Amino acid sequence: MKQIFLLFFFILTQSHTVLAEDKTEIRAAIPEGLAPPLVFGNKGKHEGLIVDYVNALAEAMERKASFRTVTHYRLNRLLLQGKLDILCYTSTVWDDAVGKHDFSKTLFIKREIILGPSPMPKKISDLEGKTIGTILQYVYPSLDPYFESGKIKREDNTSEEGNLKKLASGRIQYVVTDQIFIDYFRLNHPNITKNREEFFLRDYPIVCSVSRKGRVKKAALDKAIDEIKTSGKLKSIFQKYGSSYID
Repeated sequence: MKQIFLLFFFILTQSHTVLAEDKTEIRAAIPEGLAPPLVFGNKGKHEGLIVDYVNALAEAMERKASFRTVTHYRLNRLLLQGKLDILCYTSTVWDDAVGKHDFSKTLFIKREIILGPSPMPKKISDLEGKTIGTILQYVYPSLDPYFESGKIKREDNTSEEGNLKKLASGRIQYVVTDQIFIDYFRLNHPNITKNREEFFLRDYPIVCSVSRKGRVKKAALDKAIDEIKTSGKLKSIFQKYGSSYID
C-alpha cells in the first residue's frame, strides 16, 4: 500500500512539474537590424509587428514572452543550445539550420519585390548594369547569380528603412525590399511609389524556428498560429502598422 501511495505521489508531483514548465516564459529571438514596422529601435524596449504577433502567440498558449535582440551570427547557436526558444521571423528557404531546428506552420507570406523607376523591366536580366540596394549579409535567391557574376551590382545597407530613405532621396534608383516595408514606409512618405513600379521577385513563407532544447513544442506553437489566424488577430496586427497581410 505504501509503495502504491509513493508511486501515486511521484506521478502527481511530476505532472505538476510538467504543467509548471509549460507555463514558463517563452524566450523569443529578434534578429538584429530589422526595420520598422517589424521592430522599432527603442533602447531597452521591444516594440513592433514581430513583438505583437509573438505576444499574441504566447497569449494563445497561456504564456508570456520575453525578447532578446540577437546578431545573425549568434541566432542559430543560441537556439541550438536551448538558450532561446523561438525565432518567429525566418523561412526554410533561407534558414541554414534546416534539419537542426523544428519549423512551425506558416505565419504569413513575405512578398519580395524590387522597387524602381517606371517603367520597370519585365525580367531580371533586363536589370543588368544596374545597382540595387540590398541588405548586408542577406541572401537573395533570385538575384544572387547576377550579383555573383557582376552583371548586377548590389549596394549593401544595414536596414530596409535605410534603403527606402536612399530611394526617396534619389541616392539610389532600385532597392530590393518587401511589401510590408513599403506599406509602412508609405504612411509617412506617400510619394515613395510615385513614378515607380514594383517588380515581383518571389514569395517566402515566414515561419518560427523552434529550438529542440527549448521550452516550446512545435505542436503547441502550430495550434497557437491557427488560433491567431482564424480569430483574425494576426490580420489586425498587420493592419495596425498599415501593412499587407498575405496568408
